[in-house]
Amino acid sequence: MAMKMHFFNIATNLTNGPFMIGYESELDNFYLKGELIDNAPKISCRIFNSNGIFLFEMTRNRLVPCFVGKYNIKTDANYFAVIDIDDNTLLKVHTHDEKGKSVTYIEGQFFDKKGKLAARGDERGLLINCPLRM
Repeated sequence: MAMKMHFFNIATNLTNGPFMIGYESELDNFYLKGELIDNAPKISCRIFNSNGIFLFEMTRNRLVPCFVGKYNIKTDANYFAVIDIDDNTLLKVHTHDEKGKSVTYIEGQFFDKKGKLAARGDERGLLINCPLRM
């Protein structure tokens, strides 16, 4: 059986990555990176709230160790989400079959260190308000 092509839905475009939005080189600012490794979506990011307060960091779908316990990751076969201690979903990543392609969606509201909305994702895809590299 042939492997399905896998894509991310970014700014209403399908890309097989990698992509990077935000400010990865600024260690105190937001970024979100998606890549496919062995045809599976992997997300790396630094996440801030709407007040510009740093919340957590992930590398390839795993919380950086100092954030384990403060945040939890819920997983299923084609889904994972980062949940805070109050059970709020901060980041959700899910993959669906669409016309024979696997398409990954990233959901949440993502802010930079100044509290400015950098990106917003929902069931229609990820919309970008900051630098994007594909």
